[in-house]
Amino acid sequence: MREVLLEKLRTEKFLQIALDFIDINNAIKVVNEVKDLENEIIEIGTPLLKSFGIEGIRKIKSIVPDKIIVADTKTADAGDVEVEIAKLGGANIMTVLGIMDDSTIHSAVKKARELDILVQADLINVKNVYERAKELKQLGVDIIGFHVGLDVQKSRGISVADLKSEIRKVSELDLLISIAGGLNKDRILELIDLPVSIYVVGGAITRSKEPKKVSKEIVNILKGR
Repeated sequence: MREVLLEKLRTEKFLQIALDFIDINNAIKVVNEVKDLENEIIEIGTPLLKSFGIEGIRKIKSIVPDKIIVADTKTADAGDVEVEIAKLGGANIMTVLGIMDDSTIHSAVKKARELDILVQADLINVKNVYERAKELKQLGVDIIGFHVGLDVQKSRGISVADLKSEIRKVSELDLLISIAGGLNKDRILELIDLPVSIYVVGGAITRSKEPKKVSKEIVNILKGR
């Protein structure tokens, strides 16, 4: 499963819909609207994961059993335990904080290889992203996630679209790249030529009155339609 999933992510571009809800019923409503789209990853956002845990992952997985599921654990310690949590829920990818100690990253990667899921390192708040990405590659992570958090977006008025040069540089390490933070259809159009495998969109879809329409427009961009 790992190698099949890695190959899919290497050869196609995907929209990852971030379900950053507290109420799982809101998440289920969005998933039911978008579940028939192509090139789509469903993310159990950190707020949803904290609210509903393993059962939250399972509920979403039961609606879209054939979709790639990300558990946005943002693991800061006990990497192996949180990999197990993600796996028990049925997730295919879990996330660790790239800024954390190497021992945590190593623990997550080792357990993920045993359980046949992928590890994404989230570079949120990492200062020297290229140097840390090199280290994370050595530690065996599968995906590097560029992420401008909500608080930074609000306080500094920036999005992940402002990190084009860093994204290009890290992509030279031959790592899969995911980008998140303030993305919408227009910003993805600006970034479509970057060597990015996963474009993460939250509020632009989940707060829209027409989440399926917005999602489909983005998928069409990613597929060059």
